[in-house]
Amino acid sequence: MAAANKAPVVWINGFPGTGKLTIAKAIAKIHGHDKILVLDNHKLIDPVETRFPRGHPEYNTQRQIYRQAVLEDNVRSPSSHGHLVIFTDFQSDNQLGRDVAKEYADAASTAGRPFLPVYLTCSLKANIQRIASRGRIDSGTTKLIDADVLRDIRSRCQLFHFDGHPGLTVDSTVAPPLEIAGKILDRIKSLK
Repeated sequence: MAAANKAPVVWINGFPGTGKLTIAKAIAKIHGHDKILVLDNHKLIDPVETRFPRGHPEYNTQRQIYRQAVLEDNVRSPSSHGHLVIFTDFQSDNQLGRDVAKEYADAASTAGRPFLPVYLTCSLKANIQRIASRGRIDSGTTKLIDADVLRDIRSRCQLFHFDGHPGLTVDSTVAPPLEIAGKILDRIKSLK
C-alpha cells in the first residue's frame, strides 16, 4: 500500500480517567467501526499483569514484549495499514515513559504510517469524579479507581509530550467526547 494510503496511528496520552477510551470510541462511532481499531492500554496491560504483577522484576520487560507483538500485528503488518489505529496510554515524562511512547512512534515510522500524538487533559476535580464512575469500577480491568493514588500521580508526574511530532492537546473537562473526537478526526484528515 502506498504511504499516502496508509491509515494513521493515533496515540492518546492522558492521566488515568481523563476519557481516553471514551473519546477513542467516539472517534470509532464517527469514523466507522469497520475502519478503525481501538486498543485501550488495558488490552496491553491486563494480559501481562495476570502473569506478572506490577512490582515483579519482569513486569516491564514482559509489557514491552507484548506491546511489540501488538505493534507488529496492528501497526507494522501490511494487513493493518488500511485501518486507523488508536492506542490509549498514560506515559509520564520520565525515561520509561519516553521509551514506551517512542515504541509507538517508531512502529508507525517503520510502517510508513502517519503518527498523531494526542494529549488529553482535564481538571483534577473532573478526573477524580470520572475514576469513581460505576462503569470504570465495574470494567473488569485494572483501571485506577483510587482518588488518592490519582492525586499522587498528578502531583508527581507530567505527561510525556513528543518533540518532533506535531500533536494535539485537548482538554476534556467540559467538552463532550463527540466534539473532541471531531477535533481529532479533523487533525487526522490534515495528515493525509
